[in-house]
Amino acid sequence: MDRENREIPSLPPLIGLEAFQHAAKTLSFKNTAAHLNLTASAVSHRIRNLEQYLGTPLFHRQTRALSLTVDGEAYHAAVSKLFSQLSTATNRIRQRTHAAPLRLSVLPLFASAFLIPRLPDFRARHPDIAVTIDTKSTIADLTAGEADIGIRNMTVAPSGKGVMKLLDTRAVILCTPEIAKRVRCVDDLAHETLIHCAPRPRAWMDYLSREGRPLLKPNADLWMDTIPGGLEAAQSGQGLVLTISPLAEMTAAGAKLVEPFKLIDRAATSYYLAHRPEDQTDRRIQAFRQWLGTEMARFKKDRAQK
Repeated sequence: MDRENREIPSLPPLIGLEAFQHAAKTLSFKNTAAHLNLTASAVSHRIRNLEQYLGTPLFHRQTRALSLTVDGEAYHAAVSKLFSQLSTATNRIRQRTHAAPLRLSVLPLFASAFLIPRLPDFRARHPDIAVTIDTKSTIADLTAGEADIGIRNMTVAPSGKGVMKLLDTRAVILCTPEIAKRVRCVDDLAHETLIHCAPRPRAWMDYLSREGRPLLKPNADLWMDTIPGGLEAAQSGQGLVLTISPLAEMTAAGAKLVEPFKLIDRAATSYYLAHRPEDQTDRRIQAFRQWLGTEMARFKKDRAQK
């Protein structure tokens, strides 16, 4: 059969796949609409068309909840794998044709306290590697190609060839020296303002529960959208913030704060770097991993000598 007469394989609506991939990950049409710069009804329409093409529903649609059907879960696994392969192939070609930027998804605290102050050194060592940093607290989907490298703080160690442990952390309460004078123990928090950070909305609640004070109510609550924002609020004397050491103390605001009392570390976490295993030969990722590993080792050595 001539090549011109070969039948092209049947493909689903590609714009529907993009909408489905994000909606299946977030279980939210509203979130998907914002991500794709569409209306929620447009997202729903695209997914409906995909479902009609497949001949089966992919989601269970309840009034206030969205969940995947059995077919939806299987299809999401297949689509995620394809998106990851497509992203990897695209990046390889782009690297050969022009300098593709290395896309980093980094939590705000790690970015402001550790990465950004040291980034000029990486750029000086690798001037041919452009870097873009996304500091949104939402988790980037590496398999879908939303970022090349993710740096996250986790309680359970991830697994895989693309994972590298960076730093152990512990919970710490910080406030101004003036506030610390009147806060000596957990019960004293009832007379103060507790600063909550949106990326860790249950931090205070979980801490008070671990301390056997789940019903303790503070004098007031103050909510901030990022941990650096919470540290700045604490530095200006607006309350106490429950955050992560040693990074918190490395920020400009955190360096001026003190611990009113030491915490028993019952919920230790660690920072990890992760990338797609198939990208381990990517020279940009190899360069960044090696550089960040060296910087982290130097940081730990300096702390141990203090």
